[in-house]
Amino acid sequence: MRNEDSLVTILLVSRIRSKGMQPLSAPEYWKLREACPRPGDLLGRTEEQLVGVYGLCRRLASRIVVLLERIRAMAFELEQLEHSGIWTVTPFDEHYPGHLQNRLRSKAPATVHAAGALELFEQPGIGVVGSRDVSPEGAEMAKNIAAKAADLGLSVVSGGARGVDQLAMRAAFQAGGNVIGVLADSLVRKLRNPDVRRAIHKDRTLMCTPYSPETPFRVWTAMGRNKLIYALSKITVVVACETDRGGTWSGATEALEAGLGRVGVWRGPGEGPGNQLLEERGAQPIRSINELETVWEGRGLDVEKQSGGDYPRPEQASLFEKSVVSGL
Repeated sequence: MRNEDSLVTILLVSRIRSKGMQPLSAPEYWKLREACPRPGDLLGRTEEQLVGVYGLCRRLASRIVVLLERIRAMAFELEQLEHSGIWTVTPFDEHYPGHLQNRLRSKAPATVHAAGALELFEQPGIGVVGSRDVSPEGAEMAKNIAAKAADLGLSVVSGGARGVDQLAMRAAFQAGGNVIGVLADSLVRKLRNPDVRRAIHKDRTLMCTPYSPETPFRVWTAMGRNKLIYALSKITVVVACETDRGGTWSGATEALEAGLGRVGVWRGPGEGPGNQLLEERGAQPIRSINELETVWEGRGLDVEKQSGGDYPRPEQASLFEKSVVSGL
């Protein structure tokens, strides 16, 4: 049974059945939480009460009243999503990944839609990212890094896009590891893929998005998705990227500059033209697959250059029987 704080959080930020009213952005939501730590207390309040009790401006109070009016419609939509295997988690739900707020702060999504093994959110993971048009050497390295992560008992976190993302996710799954796919396009459409559904049923795969489950790919969804990959991972390894362009470059440089999470960069066969520059900007170089465990543990890391926030290291995740899933 969803509690009122969770439900009101969804009502405030979700675009589902928003009736033309602009939902709260992540910064607006977290700012509201400073005035009202328990969003459930907003239910049944009039515009005047929101202004008087919580000191909200009248425009924001009016938006909140309209957004909360769709409570019955939203409850129905959430039930329909759950029937299709999609769960919506908020900071008031058990499986919401708390380190998102630790790292992203006011940019942390207040809701995450997810399908699969929700407990993977709290298990240690390594992000693996890179160019869509990766070289054969880079493709092989992406697979080797993912397989090594699985061997270490770590989840592989990636974006599900063509190229490095899909290669790494597939290799991790085939090696018996766990996979978290952070999507920039429709979660509903992804779940129509029978291979993805079979992978989810193995309880070693989690597909998620900070956007409404039917949101199609956009440049801005990809940028937001990149933040989550870094925030969900103890360290994210950039296999190959361009210089000063592309989503991989922008995601890595933003993570370095904003301290969204630790960044590692592959320095060897298959690296991209931007890899050296990432190292110069503070990314941790990885020159051998055998260095992955050392980098994961933070040995040799210049803590002045990188700060990923608190990310406790749980016990090593258990490995499962190997299975080939081509759709990942």
